[in-house]
Amino acid sequence: MTMEKKILFVDDEQPILNTFQRFFRGSGFTVFTAESGHRALEILAQEKIDIIISDMRMPQMSGHQLLRRVKELYPATIRLILSGHADEKEIIKALLDGSCKMYILKPWDGKSLQKTILQLLEIKEVLQARKLLTIINQIDSLHLRPQIFSRLMELIDANADMQQIAAVVEEEPALAAKVLHMANSAFYGMRTGSISQAIVYLGLTTVKNIVLLTCLCESVPDRGSGLFSREALWQHAIRMNRLVNRFHYRLTGKNIPPVAASVGLVINIGLTVLVKQMPAQYKQIAAVLREQPGAQLLALEREIIGVTHPEVGGYLLDWWGFPQPIIEGTLFHYDPFHHNVTDRTLVAIACLAHYCALQGKDNWEQLPVDERVLSFFNITREDCKRMTLEDWE
Repeated sequence: MTMEKKILFVDDEQPILNTFQRFFRGSGFTVFTAESGHRALEILAQEKIDIIISDMRMPQMSGHQLLRRVKELYPATIRLILSGHADEKEIIKALLDGSCKMYILKPWDGKSLQKTILQLLEIKEVLQARKLLTIINQIDSLHLRPQIFSRLMELIDANADMQQIAAVVEEEPALAAKVLHMANSAFYGMRTGSISQAIVYLGLTTVKNIVLLTCLCESVPDRGSGLFSREALWQHAIRMNRLVNRFHYRLTGKNIPPVAASVGLVINIGLTVLVKQMPAQYKQIAAVLREQPGAQLLALEREIIGVTHPEVGGYLLDWWGFPQPIIEGTLFHYDPFHHNVTDRTLVAIACLAHYCALQGKDNWEQLPVDERVLSFFNITREDCKRMTLEDWE
């Protein structure tokens, strides 16, 4: 990392703050502590804090309230919540509205916490690489979220009721159709023509990501049935999202965490944006992929464009305030064993789902997934085939 980083710990219990200071002494970080949200804001006004870690339950100003304020005033500061299982609903709200990037459950392990902080700071540096920023700055209006997505996020932030949120979705017939299609799909198994019911059933996290993906896909010129066509991008996202959820349950025995449940929908956001902005380059890339079966998409992107779509997608989702698990899934789904991955299980599942979603019904022995992913879950390519074909039935 470049330069010494500054961390601010916020907790209303002084012994806990003392523990933080003691553990991080000599770590290379400059550590600040605050016993309240108000004191934390005073420190932030005086110091350029790189990362803030706040307890959830505090008097006068909760951790969620504090981090929402930090998001408004200092959006570049990485925001984490430190909390217990009892705060699960509030944690999900904080992740959903972008107040915090991720949460750490009590009791926390000092070494793991320090490792996580280092990983988050290094990911931030990856997303600020000069070459990536050069490409980002060449793309018109890349930082601007689609208008309807911004309106939806404003309603979520304001705790609007479901009817208001449904009304925004219903303004766009194509978008409403996508939401209903998802809710009524075999994967979700619902039968409804009501947008508000579909939103309740799918959850706000999934719906907002459907909105984002639909808006961006609709902006891609329709070029028929090619590899990077609008329909191909949409179908891959839908299929991959089903597989991520299915694989997570099959491989871990647990449902995917709500904040990451729609990672498959947005994992190729960077590709969608680049295809729209650089059609000539992707026409060239598509031709090479057709003519040279062994060619690698990321290598071609780096050669022809200078950056890869996971890098652009990770940058965008970070800019737009998405939770850390979704940013990592997007940035590292081709490289789930990268040393900066904090949730290896989720990213490895995203990697597996990506390749399986692209695979046909034959040649599964040629599935190009990293052998380490198969070993990590103790599965074979035949297992991948079986789990994927279950989704097709």
